[in-house]
Amino acid sequence: LQEIAEQYNIIHIAAPAASNDITGINFVPNSFRTSRNNYQDAISLCQYLAAQPNGLVQIAPDASFGRTTAGFYRDACRYFGGHFAADDIFAPASSSDFTPYVQQIRDSGAGALIVTWAGPGYVPLLQALADEGIVDQMNVTVSFPDNASIPALLGDIVGETGGIVYHYTSPSNEINDWLVSKTIARHGAPPDLFGADGMSAALMIAEAITVSGGDASADALIAAMEGLEFTGPKGTVSIRSEDHVALQDMYIVRLTNVDDPEARFFELVTSNRPEPPCLLPVELKERCRALPIGSLMRPVYLPLISRR
Repeated sequence: LQEIAEQYNIIHIAAPAASNDITGINFVPNSFRTSRNNYQDAISLCQYLAAQPNGLVQIAPDASFGRTTAGFYRDACRYFGGHFAADDIFAPASSSDFTPYVQQIRDSGAGALIVTWAGPGYVPLLQALADEGIVDQMNVTVSFPDNASIPALLGDIVGETGGIVYHYTSPSNEINDWLVSKTIARHGAPPDLFGADGMSAALMIAEAITVSGGDASADALIAAMEGLEFTGPKGTVSIRSEDHVALQDMYIVRLTNVDDPEARFFELVTSNRPEPPCLLPVELKERCRALPIGSLMRPVYLPLISRR
């Protein structure tokens, strides 16, 4: 879609997609986002976890997704003063028996466990953490999924905290109230995990066309959208002119139940507003200006990534 937008010189807005590459290695001037990226997820959770006195440990799939995401968490948590009590634990993405990995988690002595997982092993992993007492011994943190998945997947970790992109009960503002009431009236259910992203995309378009004086050409909208600030269901969204990252509020919540009929599964612990490093390819690094480049801990361009 980014390539198509550039080829035909139209605007592309990514809403739910979290990949850093959209506003990183695959950056094109025509492409924007209202979604957060994976680095913002890591920063949000690490700001909350950094004070853990016994340190952190993380488990992730032994694949590109897992290792890359683990790197974001290690960078962000160390940046905010946290420390890792043990090396990152990587299990094959096809794992169904997590017993040996649970033992490594226990042996780490960490006070908090960061779980990064996607795929069929997710439920067996959480079950193993509950069955082996890890849930009772340490703070198990996850990135919480959509409302439909919570009753099916998360019964074993009620009481634990984690990050979430958006839950309709977390923001407190008039636009979110409007979105919630209209979605319930139309669909009989509240907005879900990416509901705020979609509405923010619509609001971003309307605001940009207002700024451009009604000019809907790509050139006019790029100029209007770079540096644009507007208010959405999550509050103020700021589009960074350097790389088109959408700065926005993120939420740390505690799972209180998995059976509320109105999907009121969480209580809000805190919110924050992560500012990730600039991840543009090396040939565009001048666009990064004063932003940290490549990482938070080492704001230098390592590794030197080129898309050519």
